[in-house]
Amino acid sequence: ILDSIYMDETPDKYYIQRRKSSFVIGVSCTPDEYCFCKSVGTSYARDGFDLFLHEISRGYFVRIGSERGYEMINDNENLFEDAKLEDIEEFKQNERKRMEAFKLELNVSGIQDMLDVSYEDPVWKETADECFGCGTCNLVCPTCRCYDVVDYVGLSLKSGERVRRWDSCMLRKHGLVAGGLNFRPTRVERLRNRFNCKGSLTDGSFSCVGCERCTIYCPADINFVEVMKKVRGEL
Repeated sequence: ILDSIYMDETPDKYYIQRRKSSFVIGVSCTPDEYCFCKSVGTSYARDGFDLFLHEISRGYFVRIGSERGYEMINDNENLFEDAKLEDIEEFKQNERKRMEAFKLELNVSGIQDMLDVSYEDPVWKETADECFGCGTCNLVCPTCRCYDVVDYVGLSLKSGERVRRWDSCMLRKHGLVAGGLNFRPTRVERLRNRFNCKGSLTDGSFSCVGCERCTIYCPADINFVEVMKKVRGEL
């Protein structure tokens, strides 16, 4: 999701530099009661990684996702061995069981349209009344990407630096611009914007990976899936 935004849609040289310098190793997990990544198509990684590890009884079944991944294995042959037939079979069985373990589902078909026509839905006011506006949901979300640009002046007043820092669309100051104007002054507007951002499609993909960290860590116990289901009229 972030690659499509910062490398394709609007190329960002700082992101591209760090991304190309990164070696990405993924590790398969077991879904818990919060996970709905199967609904949004992120339950099985097909790309975006160099190596991906799947735990089996003899260690890890390793999938290679890039040329750099091949190079890593070739340069460290003593750490790897060819998979045996029983390893492959165990990997297949584990994946089948993992897919069957998902309990939570969210219908994301047409979700953008559902959000558009629900702009004035009472669910936003009801949810905003419970929300603390603390921004925790942004800080734990793997796809939240808002940032601010700040100038820091040195003590000598002769030098300084301009830096990016992570920002939160749920904080009041996020929408504050020159002249004191705030383009999202109310918590209702900020909360609705966040759900619309997660429900938008980036490069054909839902902009939420389905981890529900926002729900797990929300001090107000706001449930992302429940809100989305209310928007769809399912609750």
